[in-house]
Amino acid sequence: MPSRGAALSGAVREGQGADAAFGAAAPFDHWPRANPAADTASGALRVALEDFDVTETLAFEPSGAGEHLYLFVEKRGVTTPAVQAALAAAAGVAPLDVAYAGMKDKRAVARQWFSVRRPRREAFAGDGRWTVLTRAWHSRKLRRGELRGNAFRIRILDASGPVSANLEQVARDGVPNYFGPQRFGADGGNVARALAWLDAGRPPVSRFARGLHISSLRSFIFNEVLAVRVANGTWRAPLPGEAVVAGAASGPLWGRGQLPSSGCAGRLEARLAAQHGAVTDALEHVGLRHERRPLRIVPDGLSWCADDTGWRVEFTLPAGVYATSVLREAGRFTAADALAPKGAV
Repeated sequence: MPSRGAALSGAVREGQGADAAFGAAAPFDHWPRANPAADTASGALRVALEDFDVTETLAFEPSGAGEHLYLFVEKRGVTTPAVQAALAAAAGVAPLDVAYAGMKDKRAVARQWFSVRRPRREAFAGDGRWTVLTRAWHSRKLRRGELRGNAFRIRILDASGPVSANLEQVARDGVPNYFGPQRFGADGGNVARALAWLDAGRPPVSRFARGLHISSLRSFIFNEVLAVRVANGTWRAPLPGEAVVAGAASGPLWGRGQLPSSGCAGRLEARLAAQHGAVTDALEHVGLRHERRPLRIVPDGLSWCADDTGWRVEFTLPAGVYATSVLREAGRFTAADALAPKGAV
């Protein structure tokens, strides 16, 4: 009897190919774009850290009292877990006592919130790569996803082609709400590593690694469903039997529970679940309940302007939505970090 990972790998190979999808230089590109004209525009991203700027907005205001110290940190060229470890050392607490709402890119200027439980000291001087901008006390720790959204300011250098027209289409039609390439690793290898974990019988791993395995597999299933809807042109409006989320068509975040969609949408999701049964079966047995995610997202406040070097683009997205999924509908932009060594992103 084939292992779960082998069964999935075989199923994917019969479709678009696991190696092509996750072992190539651009693993995200095998999922289709909604706008064919995006292939005719190009440019460069992330040439400098300042070319990709993101700022979190919390979903609530800290109360001003409690045992958790909230820190609003600006980081430059460093990962979120690295800042977490540095804050823990500065506060004299364990890294598990430092929480954050979401991961932010390494090759960027990012401002994000952390919470520190009962800091023994408050020597948050920074090291040049991170700086504490403000602080406040609150009654409980910061939880994943507790954000109103993220505001992006992005520079596209050496741009050519119909970038402006493509952005106009994004503003009008929105974009497919794909999980971005960050979810699948710099080399696209997170899914392969998750499959190996399944093959080995889900042995004990760190909490972080387990969460990474589960989220990459869950995101893969969602993107596969969305890719079919993009390819057949049904991603912007609900199908008969659709499980609607805030008035929009939705796709599965797989877990335990009855599939809420029926009709055309239900048959499509059931077919893909069967194709990737090894993964969906595993996701039903790791404690997750079935959830839904909108297939379409419209960036808020999207604006753009040209200068001597290219384009400046600004927009805001809800928590969990990827700027890369917006940009890929405007053009085929090459990121400087795509040529960096593994682990550099």
